[in-house]
Amino acid sequence: MQDSHDFMTKEMRRTILKIRILMSIKKKKTYAYAILKEFGSGSFANFIGGQIKNDIYNSLSALEKSGYIKHSVKVTRNGVKKYYSITAKGMKTSKNLKKAFKESIGYAMKMLR
Repeated sequence: MQDSHDFMTKEMRRTILKIRILMSIKKKKTYAYAILKEFGSGSFANFIGGQIKNDIYNSLSALEKSGYIKHSVKVTRNGVKKYYSITAKGMKTSKNLKKAFKESIGYAMKMLR
């Protein structure tokens, strides 16, 4: 079987990472290190490959610049943390992504018959 790194481009894997991050932030407000802990090891990290820590921080920055997420700052005794939350644009996009994935899965199942 062909390895996903042979089949998928780096940009495709980064897009999947951005979608996973967006969906995770949709569930709850969170900070970068928590996302790194959630995605930074195991099979998903192996799937993404490369420098997952850098990819996560770059994805957060790209999602924020695009208006899908925003951050607020919280001062703790350990320093300053950026907490990310989803925006209205991000919510709308997540709903559209969910619909698109459901349709894609339906098409794929028809092809496998």
